[in-house]
Amino acid sequence: MNCDNRTRFASFVSIRTTMVLMLCCFSTVLQAADSRVVAGNGEAGFVDGSDARLNKPIRLSPFGPGKILVADFSNHAIRSVSIDGEVATLAGGPDKKGHKDGSAAEAGFDGPHGVSASPDGLIVVAGASSHTVRLLTPTDDGYQVTTLAGVVGESGFNDGPAAEALFNSPHAVVWEADGGVLVVDIGNASIRRVKDGMVTTVATAATSNFAMPIDMTAAGDRGYLIADAGTQKALRWSPGDQAEVLAADTEMGMPHGVAGDADGNIFVAEIRGHQVTELVTGVTAKRIAGTGTAGAGPDQLDKPAGVLVHDGYVWIADLNNHRIVAVSLESLAVESPAEH
Repeated sequence: MNCDNRTRFASFVSIRTTMVLMLCCFSTVLQAADSRVVAGNGEAGFVDGSDARLNKPIRLSPFGPGKILVADFSNHAIRSVSIDGEVATLAGGPDKKGHKDGSAAEAGFDGPHGVSASPDGLIVVAGASSHTVRLLTPTDDGYQVTTLAGVVGESGFNDGPAAEALFNSPHAVVWEADGGVLVVDIGNASIRRVKDGMVTTVATAATSNFAMPIDMTAAGDRGYLIADAGTQKALRWSPGDQAEVLAADTEMGMPHGVAGDADGNIFVAEIRGHQVTELVTGVTAKRIAGTGTAGAGPDQLDKPAGVLVHDGYVWIADLNNHRIVAVSLESLAVESPAEH
């Protein structure tokens, strides 16, 4: 073997060894994490109960011990999912597609995209298709649905009285501690606030160091976390401040959902990367679910759209597999650190 061939062979061995080590590293993460399908079987449908069907679940919110809220986008419904797999519809459904206020039994939604429950049981919904923000108020026999802000079917950018304000495809909603609601208004690349019957603009791409915010979640006394589809990064932001880029050197496949835990770890649903990435203390990135390739296998995801940390689990809205997946936080704490 001549010198050139020996050099090429050594380079090949080095590259092959590196690839094997990387694959083993990712395999360790996926095997160590306690990941399981909670609800849905990969087929789109609209069925409640323990053998439930969903149709493009897209956003999640805590809803009591062992239970979450789901914006079931293509079923035009708001549903609950428990960790034991029980699914119930709170309002809406495929036969009620449209925008209609009233009791939960008669109310209609059109592509609900964001959902958030307040501590006192109010539920707010971002209507991406209707350009509105809706409110579900608990009653003795369910919920009463009203339009909180926006003009049905009319997109635009206008602050002022809630009934006259205009949004452009609101994608996420978050309750503030004082009862206000922050709205991620993706079509206007801005964060808006609904409070006391008025809509105001809190931040825009021109003033706050983000490009196209698509999801947001509260991060306790550390402000808010933002998934920014424009910069392809996760951000930390507080009203009145510039957004801080987290894990700036980490490449992401379209961050679509974001969540955080009490230890400062951040979880990002990469809708084009077909994986959920954990930014350990907001810095070191490692894959905790999915393989990076779309699929319906037990370790795969197909366009994960939403992520939530709640009651000991990382919950994932597996959009194109029409299912909810949960990863045990306890298993993540003991797994080996694999970076990407």
